[in-house]
Amino acid sequence: MSLVTDAYLFQLWKAAQAASDAEGPGRTFWNQILSKYIFVGKEYVVASEEPPSSANSKRRVDIIVKYFEPPNYSIRILCFVEAKRPNADLSMIDEVEHQAFDACAGYLSTNKLQHIYAMTTIGTRARLWRYRPDNDYLDPLFGSEDLSDRSAYVEAHSSDAQKLRDGFHQMKNIPPTSKVSTSKSAAVIAPSSHAQSSTASSSSAASTQAAASQWVWDNEHKRYRYLNHTTKQWVWQE
Repeated sequence: MSLVTDAYLFQLWKAAQAASDAEGPGRTFWNQILSKYIFVGKEYVVASEEPPSSANSKRRVDIIVKYFEPPNYSIRILCFVEAKRPNADLSMIDEVEHQAFDACAGYLSTNKLQHIYAMTTIGTRARLWRYRPDNDYLDPLFGSEDLSDRSAYVEAHSSDAQKLRDGFHQMKNIPPTSKVSTSKSAAVIAPSSHAQSSTASSSSAASTQAAASQWVWDNEHKRYRYLNHTTKQWVWQE
């Protein structure tokens, strides 16, 4: 399903298509989609031309999607977006992907998160990525594993754009939560599908269920979590 769902986006899409040698119209198109159609809740912030981290204040990222992490509503970066013009050649595609990688790696070097997302665009085409601290480079969320591959970029105004929708859904459902060490005992009490459906009345099962009462089902992220009162961070079920 296309991401271009109304006349407003269609006009921005046409402007970006007409400006094959300019980066601005495509960046405006994606900013509108991300801020008005995808990350629309008050728990999200879509910013433009900001540094990826305080340690690199002179560097600017085209678009940054942020979110508020409970329970203290800490401001975290969800996704870095770097853009290039529609007629970008191979060297420009390589550059935009390296810019996204550099932003991700720099941010995670000072923020202990499990992962972070990136998005690279060429005009109205885009790829979505995830970066982990132990990765050598970006991992695509879908499609080819090859880097700097123009054919792997999905056109926003096409049926293939469902891949982008699915990627955005993943970003919202599995955000870059803080890295918190989970004790062995906590792992034991994490609720499983068997524990949820079982009605066994044995003392062992009762003990497990009592301990599991610490866990809370997060409907948005579709998994359990509990608050570590020492670190003031959520611990998520693997």
